[in-house]
Amino acid sequence: MKFREREEPDARPDVTNMVDIALNLIIYFAVTASFAIAGSFMVKLPQANATQVVDKSQRVSVEIQLSGQMAVDGRPVNLSELKALLQETARKNPKTLVVISADRAVSHGQVVSVMDLAQEAGLGRLAIATEHKPPAPEAEAPP
Repeated sequence: MKFREREEPDARPDVTNMVDIALNLIIYFAVTASFAIAGSFMVKLPQANATQVVDKSQRVSVEIQLSGQMAVDGRPVNLSELKALLQETARKNPKTLVVISADRAVSHGQVVSVMDLAQEAGLGRLAIATEHKPPAPEAEAPP
């Protein structure tokens, strides 16, 4: 009588499902990360020598693009929505700092109108965002 040989069970775990899940997670995070970046405005800030870092929890950021589009903390708004958001912020905390990040080519009048809206809403602490200006290279003294 001929007996069949016993097959040894494979000691290696099947990782196909684990690889499938890992790839799905990578795709998910790659897609959601690109959506987070898409909402931000591209603004070329003016340069200045003096800089000061402000705590994000005590400020609201108003961005103004060259095209005139505005955003509050990265969320696009129109003028009436901006006014309502600033009034709501003033109700919550009237000492909130309003940081205006305007493109360097935006007209002065547009920046002033945003400053007026903030002051009318009851927010008196205003700042204008700038980029740090690199120090000018020192000229060598002639021999």
